[in-house]
Amino acid sequence: MTGRPAWAEVSLATLRENFRAIRRHVGPGVEVVGVLKANAYGHGAEAVARALAAEGAAWFGVTSAAEALPLRRAGLSQPVLLFSGFWPGEEELLADHGLVPFLFDAGQLQRLEHYGRRHDKSLPFHLKIDTGMGRLGLDPAELPAFLEALGRCRHARLEGLCTHFASADEAGGEQTRRQIERFGGARRQVQQQGFHPRWLHMANSAGLARFPESHGTMVRPGIALYGYQSWASPPAVKPVLALKSRVMSVRAMPAGAPLGYGATYVTAAAARIAAVPTGYADGLPRLLSSRGRALVRGCAVPIVGRVSMDLTLLDVTAVPGVQPGDPVVFVGRQGQAEITADEPARLAGTVPYEILCGIGVRLPRLYVES
Repeated sequence: MTGRPAWAEVSLATLRENFRAIRRHVGPGVEVVGVLKANAYGHGAEAVARALAAEGAAWFGVTSAAEALPLRRAGLSQPVLLFSGFWPGEEELLADHGLVPFLFDAGQLQRLEHYGRRHDKSLPFHLKIDTGMGRLGLDPAELPAFLEALGRCRHARLEGLCTHFASADEAGGEQTRRQIERFGGARRQVQQQGFHPRWLHMANSAGLARFPESHGTMVRPGIALYGYQSWASPPAVKPVLALKSRVMSVRAMPAGAPLGYGATYVTAAAARIAAVPTGYADGLPRLLSSRGRALVRGCAVPIVGRVSMDLTLLDVTAVPGVQPGDPVVFVGRQGQAEITADEPARLAGTVPYEILCGIGVRLPRLYVES
């Protein structure tokens, strides 16, 4: 690698292993959607999609049409679910590119039907029911009116019925069980009105692991696909991404030396301080200032001073022989030591999703098979 030595390393082999583990867990007859929203959680949507397609993924899921179109330009032909539906004026994109939106109100249904009638096209959609998330989704009380309107449609086609769990990863599971029950009630109403959508899906990563009764005919793993889980039950998955850099310089600093912006850290004794060309513009949270760790020569070393936009300082006093060019790992494994995205997330008061999604666009993604 030439130029600035900071990059995100993505193991396609581990990604495929995770996909296979999820597929084994849910068993035959359940489709596994490859969730690629937010640039595949920071991993790079196009490369991830190609790897999953080669593994047999038949569906992908993104947030919007804007996230789906690069997949089409990359030559991927699998149907793509749009989790946040579509905006007025995007009907042509849906029809031309095989994009399948979630619908959550009658106005969207009318727009789909109007476009399909004008252009003599059938437009599939998945109806999202709000079973307790309180975000996007059709209120179950509005379902009879929606189904009545759907009965008059000849071009908008109900292909799937879905919902989204609010707290499937939390202990207890009472809310999730209530959501499953409400979804079952909505499903019965849909079937009683003569509609039989092929795809029934509720389960996110935690849902597919902890609530097998939620599997339906499709599941939507996001964070589990990329190797993170907050539950003890299978499937067993491994982190796919590592955030890496190299030592830029090493300086001997005396006791009492202020380091970084604001002089928030002052050396208590003589120290060897390494500067690393990775900062918060690359996705290393500023909240890790004088709190986080990195791996150098297989040893954990502390971040000292404020994480800045482009640079971070490490105290490498305890690690003999550190010199410019040495590899540095902020997230990932080095030798027997490992820092997962859970650690910086905990220190920054957030979740590993945000750490992964926040990895800067200026960092190249290096795809490896190991």
